Amino acid sequence: MATAESLASLELFDALEIEYEHAYKTCPSKIAVVKKAMSLMPPGSMALDIGCGTGSPVTELLHEHFQVVGLDISPKMVEHTRRRFRGTFLVADMLEYQPQGTFSAVFVLFSQLMLPYSDFHSAAYRFANALEPGGLFVLGQMPSDGYVADEAAYDETKSYVEAYDAPFMGRPFPTLMLSLEGQREFLRSMGLEIVYETVDLFQPDNPKCAPEEQQYLIARRALEQTGELSPPRPMPRTL
Repeated sequence: MATAESLASLELFDALEIEYEHAYKTCPSKIAVVKKAMSLMPPGSMALDIGCGTGSPVTELLHEHFQVVGLDISPKMVEHTRRRFRGTFLVADMLEYQPQGTFSAVFVLFSQLMLPYSDFHSAAYRFANALEPGGLFVLGQMPSDGYVADEAAYDETKSYVEAYDAPFMGRPFPTLMLSLEGQREFLRSMGLEIVYETVDLFQPDNPKCAPEEQQYLIARRALEQTGELSPPRPMPRTL
């Protein structure tokens, strides 16, 4: 059964569907991070696209060269992707999905934004453990640094803010944001090496949208990391 957060995401993105694709498909930094990851992946290897949406631009770039497994909570978006691209596309909640086998790359590009930190923490850890040795964790987010001035909004480590009303498609959107350094440390604490990073400002192709600061990272699992990774830090708050 889908979680409450995932059902809220389903309602939002089912309503937006192609409007969202048109607004974001030309994002230069997103296209660049996917192409960089592709250059580091073995030809024909397996890629996992978390929150694949309509398939653009991640699966659109990957599907001719790699075996793609994509998942999304929205049946409408998954059906749209199945019609357009080669691969295996599943209607699934990212918080409940259990990866089958290992992948040379996992892409989590903004699909975590409506989650509580504890859910993101557990899902990201599960996906990172599905990386083969040398595999890549590719992540995109809106960093909190340019949005959240109130230090009281952060967790005790000053790493993240939950449910911050950031602008998205012309409306407030409750967003999980890590700081720039918080996101780097999140990946490094699992033992991953950051091999690529960009921070940029993107104007979506829609008059309703405000410019967005975006952070993209690629972190590599070491070849010698064959067991379970260390949990990411900071750990979620305990009640």
